[in-house]
Amino acid sequence: MPQLTYLTNCFIVCTGARGFDYHYGNYGPQLNYFNYGFGTNNLTGRDFYENGYQVPQNCTNNHYYPDLILEKFEQVIHNADPRKPFYIHFATTLTHATGEWNGTTTLVNILETMPGYSSRPAVTALNDTFINRRRQTSSIQALDEQVRRIRLALTYKGVINNTIIVFQSDNGPVTRIFGTIAQGGTNYGSSWPLRMFKQTMFEGGVRAPAFIWSPRFRRAGRYTNQLFHVTDWLPTLYQAAGGNVSTLVGLDGVSQLKSLVTGRKIIHRTDIPINIDNSRTKFVNKTEKNPQYGVIWLHNITGILYKLVGGSVFNDSYAGWERTEGTTAANPMTTPTAVSVQCNGVEGVEKAGSTPCRPWSAACLFDLTNDPCELNNLALNKTGILSILQSLLAAYNSTSVPSVANSTVDPASVVNGWWVPWQDPEPVWVSPPCAPFNPSSAS
Repeated sequence: MPQLTYLTNCFIVCTGARGFDYHYGNYGPQLNYFNYGFGTNNLTGRDFYENGYQVPQNCTNNHYYPDLILEKFEQVIHNADPRKPFYIHFATTLTHATGEWNGTTTLVNILETMPGYSSRPAVTALNDTFINRRRQTSSIQALDEQVRRIRLALTYKGVINNTIIVFQSDNGPVTRIFGTIAQGGTNYGSSWPLRMFKQTMFEGGVRAPAFIWSPRFRRAGRYTNQLFHVTDWLPTLYQAAGGNVSTLVGLDGVSQLKSLVTGRKIIHRTDIPINIDNSRTKFVNKTEKNPQYGVIWLHNITGILYKLVGGSVFNDSYAGWERTEGTTAANPMTTPTAVSVQCNGVEGVEKAGSTPCRPWSAACLFDLTNDPCELNNLALNKTGILSILQSLLAAYNSTSVPSVANSTVDPASVVNGWWVPWQDPEPVWVSPPCAPFNPSSAS
């Protein structure tokens, strides 16, 4: 938001400081939480930068990465001029597993945590039989701590009452079954009782937790089932910062600020295309094209949200549910809230008498308003609705641009033991000598 005179900061995953006044963190998708390295396809290297400068090991002392970037955030807020507005993109790596190359053919995902988080009651409630799920739960505790201290830093600085806080996830979790089917790593996440997980168009893959908080909102503590797409954040926050959304051309998103501020249910969008990529091949067998596709549509009369989903899912092998490890129907280990998912049916079981959903054979149709867990496939019962959604998807596809996919890793991406931006004409600067980072400087 430079044209609005906002100081912009990015923590973690940003390609350099492009578009931001300041950047601190890694460039790639994941990294070891202690040595900040990442490995894949027989390549491994350190991935940690500050404004384009490599951050060497003696500057960080192998500090637990989620805590390190949190303490840097606190330091930046502590040193900020409260009279100057700012935008901060804090893209935490939690609760993502790390990615490390085992030296042969496998990318190993490891859940790295600290005793301060793994000893909390929410973690120790699970017995040692589910050690990996305990590690995942421990990383969630670390995420909770980040949110708590971010809010405290803004409060102590005296700017919390003039701040908008947005929390969101990018996609569904990598579960235990995901790792088995995909023949790769897993971080033992859970989307239960939603169907499926990451890299699928089912709710377990695309329905993500999110909230927005601000003293400007007239109705606090409310929840809504209005359609909100990730592209809506740009115009919404731009308008909140004082910008004129009409000057932003070529956007896919719409501003939903009016609904957020007033607390009224205002329909800003009536559909969301989930995926229209026609170049995607089957997950394992890459000789046959059968992309995943999906779209959500709001019925303007009934107010029901309908969803179409189809295509290849994990090489046409699985399209079900996975209960959270260590839990049972009698002991779900959850605390019900106003936003808890209500399946309106037997969890994890397709409704008796309904058409089984096998998206690789035929498109499936669900009523998300009454069936958020996608238990009842309505494709054969509501052919008119199915046709509307298929036409909507075809309309989006008619304007789509072919994607550029590159599944290989260029050896030139690692230089002298460091990951560098691929084919980037900008230089990567070696950091000058520095004193080890002192967490106490953040307070």
